[in-house]
Amino acid sequence: MPGRSPLSNHVTEAANQLGWWLRLPPTNLIDRGDHVRFRYALYLIIHQTATVLYGMNGLPETMFYPSRLEGARNRLNGLSRAPENAGDALWTLATERVPEKAWATASRLMRDTLELLNEFGGDHGALDQNIEEGSFKPDQSRDPGELYALAAEIAERMRLLEGASAVALGGSLGRGFADRQSDIDLLVFGPGIPREDVRRRFISTWPDIRHGPLIEPACDSVVLDGAMVHIRYWSRQTVEDMLAAFPRPPEQRILAEELQHCHVLIDPDGRLGEWKAVLGRLPDELVNSITAKAQHRLPLFRDQWRKAQDVDDRIHLYCLANQAVNDLLIVLYIRNGRFLSTPRWVHKDIGVFDTLPADLGTSLFRLVDGILDREDMVARWTVLEGLWEDLV
Repeated sequence: MPGRSPLSNHVTEAANQLGWWLRLPPTNLIDRGDHVRFRYALYLIIHQTATVLYGMNGLPETMFYPSRLEGARNRLNGLSRAPENAGDALWTLATERVPEKAWATASRLMRDTLELLNEFGGDHGALDQNIEEGSFKPDQSRDPGELYALAAEIAERMRLLEGASAVALGGSLGRGFADRQSDIDLLVFGPGIPREDVRRRFISTWPDIRHGPLIEPACDSVVLDGAMVHIRYWSRQTVEDMLAAFPRPPEQRILAEELQHCHVLIDPDGRLGEWKAVLGRLPDELVNSITAKAQHRLPLFRDQWRKAQDVDDRIHLYCLANQAVNDLLIVLYIRNGRFLSTPRWVHKDIGVFDTLPADLGTSLFRLVDGILDREDMVARWTVLEGLWEDLV
């Protein structure tokens, strides 16, 4: 529609993320028993949906850490441009304890929100390609050994892409956690990030493409021979700058995390191995700095938590709970010598940690689950404080 103001980058990014949740649903996390990661996905969907709907209605940004998503149920229900009872749908995401039911509500709300965004128009570019639900979900299960062999084959192909000098295998395959539903996550390093048009032409020539490629600024995705493949590009200088800044905590925690745990596939000059060696010896100053920052945020979470429980704002509290658990896990991981960006494979990682609060697995499940009532809100904060006391 002419005359519409362009949406902010945050709104556009949130809309793109909603599209990705539909293309590649996180429902496999339910089957894997990765409860914390699935619930964190629902928290992100709540924030991202609210961001898009608020942006379409000219309201301020909503994505903050700690969350400031106060009164979202009534505000969203009252918006002129929003799916009917959108606030009630978010309330369901924050309170429903059956994962399949929560996801059914989430997928319907995201689909309706993106359809409205298309009708809204404006210079947003959020839906550059048609969204087919589940289109990037692998259409067959593969033995982890087969997935690893395919990853090695794709890494060899990447040698032919100009500017790609080293390749590593990340994700669950790189960590040794792969199962028959795992994706292939490749990390490609070079002097810079190859241009999007060059990458599109390069990948489009590959045989056995079932869907895609979907080309984004620094990441490509394609369903290849029944397997979901993500290729993330990093410049070598970004890594060098991050390591040179130690003991300052890295701004790109996902990069530090993946480098720590990746499996090297192509490393002609040995730099990947050198980076991994540096990340295997974290200085105490860095560990203490990350711990202190999370501890500093704890009172901020407590204040917002109390406000939410006083007015029975379960949407806001659900977001706060998942964020606060993420902070706790960031400290848990760094005190065990590992970086963490968002909760992934926590249920498998904690089994090998030296530093671990008592009954952590049960407590995490309770903290991030759907919220029952106000008493549940109060009890959760007590559990969270107890975990912090055990940890530090």
